[in-house]
Amino acid sequence: MSIRDERLTNDYRALQRLCAFNEPVKIKILEKRGEPPDYYRIQLSNCKGVESVSSNIPKYRTEHIIVISNFPSEYPDPGKLPNVTMETPIFHPNVFSHGGFCFKGGELEKLNQPLDALVKRVISMIQYEIRRFGVPANSNARDWANINQHLFPLSTDSTTSQSKPNLTWR
Repeated sequence: MSIRDERLTNDYRALQRLCAFNEPVKIKILEKRGEPPDYYRIQLSNCKGVESVSSNIPKYRTEHIIVISNFPSEYPDPGKLPNVTMETPIFHPNVFSHGGFCFKGGELEKLNQPLDALVKRVISMIQYEIRRFGVPANSNARDWANINQHLFPLSTDSTTSQSKPNLTWR
């Protein structure tokens, strides 16, 4: 078995454990493809994010669908990440209008990130717990978020809501 296939197999097992034990955000694999899997369609429930903003007022949603696909042939080399795309609407500085997450300029460009940790990081981004993550993909969302930092993080876990670091997107 190649290093890539071994990593993909281990990633699938770790993602299954994450689905079984993650709280308060519920994670469910809706679809997987490949043997070992190299395509996932994942539902995130109880994960508060900003769907859109109108007249500076955010519209929230708690259900999201992400797709993780196109694992590079060099995976799991550091910085060789799969594509992560939102199927559901989101207004976030690190998500392009087409739904793709931007990890450029962030620490993930240098890390060897297991899939379960990547999913946790995406959840933290959706909930605005991670608010400094490289080059913004949506400058309107960045500007809105910088003005409205008092709203973050959006997580439903009260322990994380108590500490609100004052970070600004570049």
